[in-house]
Amino acid sequence: MSTTATPVTPELEAYLRPLFWPEDGLLSDLARDIAARGPQIQVSAEEGRLLALLVTAVGAQRVLEVGTLFGYSGVWMARALPPEGHLDTIEFTPLHAGAAREWFERAGLGTRVTVHEGAALEVLPRLEGPYDLAFFDAAKAEYCDYLDHALRMVRPGGLILADNVFWNGRVASASDDEDVRGIRDYNARIASDPRLSSSVIPVGDGLSVSVVL
Repeated sequence: MSTTATPVTPELEAYLRPLFWPEDGLLSDLARDIAARGPQIQVSAEEGRLLALLVTAVGAQRVLEVGTLFGYSGVWMARALPPEGHLDTIEFTPLHAGAAREWFERAGLGTRVTVHEGAALEVLPRLEGPYDLAFFDAAKAEYCDYLDHALRMVRPGGLILADNVFWNGRVASASDDEDVRGIRDYNARIASDPRLSSSVIPVGDGLSVSVVL
């Protein structure tokens, strides 16, 4: 037994990746498309697999995603849904939204995913729950606003997840820009809100997991 975390060395990652985090051809091609045409800010394969696992664990039928990019995380989650399940995902940038629609179609998920194009805080008021899981990976300064909407729409027992809650370690530094403040405020909210039971998983840039009570 140990109370200290084991660092994931390149050797350990090379051992674990083919066992638990393999990308199939479509996901690899999608990641290459992002590298060619968009910002490389998608979740990692290990985080994608974790998102899919959480979708399965909560028995999700409806999932809400804020921040689609080209659909990499959305493919992971939508594949974990049952045939009658559905993913609503919100993307601000038209290029990214169009690319995501193309990739969801190529993945055979076109009927299970709706890409809502527009600013998240304009789209969210138009959506209705209940959702089983919500995942945030968009404007960090708006995370608390996303949380307010998710608390309205995610059912008791459902999950609210947020990416980048470490913000490259800057949340624990002297940095004080708008994004850092947004993440700090969000972390404080989910840690103290009596409607939630929350923790953080040190995968990627930090993934928060909150159960709606």
